[in-house]
Amino acid sequence: MSYYAANPHYAPNDFSEETERRERAEAEASRWFNDLAGPQIGRHRERMEVARAYKGAPRWDREKAAADREFAETTADAARIAEMVMSDMMATGEVTEATSYAFDEVMTRQVMAQAAE
Repeated sequence: MSYYAANPHYAPNDFSEETERRERAEAEASRWFNDLAGPQIGRHRERMEVARAYKGAPRWDREKAAADREFAETTADAARIAEMVMSDMMATGEVTEATSYAFDEVMTRQVMAQAAE
């Protein structure tokens, strides 16, 4: 115990509320991303499972790079929606109607593309 009172300027900053808000936002954005990118995630896992036989060889690097490139290209819309969700959650604590509409639009486009195949 000290004779002097604690100086509040030297007290550690409490970022627990900000950290909790960010974690909630990341979890929600991840959930929305996974809802949109489910087929692409499965395809990426399949390609990596096949490429596993070449681990340590130059072909592994090529296969992994190709799978990662395809995943990034095919999940661009899902990543955009996840960023919108993250932004909404950090700003207001809930997903806006515009973001929900954008999600529905991307989901409809994906369903229509699968039906056309």
